[in-house]
Amino acid sequence: MTTTDVHNALHKLLDGDPLRADDGHPEFRLFVYHGRPARLNAELLAGFGASLSQLKSLSAALDSAEQEWENVKHPLRRRFTPHAWTCLSRLGGGEAAGAWANSHRLAFGPARRSLLGDEFERSVDRRWRPWLYDPAEFEQPGSSQKPHPGCTEYDVPEAARWGQI
Repeated sequence: MTTTDVHNALHKLLDGDPLRADDGHPEFRLFVYHGRPARLNAELLAGFGASLSQLKSLSAALDSAEQEWENVKHPLRRRFTPHAWTCLSRLGGGEAAGAWANSHRLAFGPARRSLLGDEFERSVDRRWRPWLYDPAEFEQPGSSQKPHPGCTEYDVPEAARWGQI
């Protein structure tokens, strides 16, 4: 799976309800709660075919790796390009209404314009959001050979963006 696959799956989740948020117990950052995926990245992984037991074992592996996704040795990791895996780690979600849409905005939204010029901005963006420049995207037939395009934001009330709803 590539960054585009993750992005398309995220759009499918948000198209029905842009105010979605994590369903897990607020004191525990579990991937599975009450027999179903509870967090944004767990929901995405389940959509790609991960079972509940795989999600539970990934949650345990993340705990032992101190939440460093890049250090996790897990069979689910082999399904994704390294950049797509990094992207999944950055889709944090949250409990506030609209948290998933806010994660989408931070991960795939257009880069902010800077006064220092476009080239500087692109290098900063590559460092902070490397999944947008996934080389595996360019190896696929029909690829445009351009960085992953910025995506428009979902219409989420301003208060929901900052967790005030």
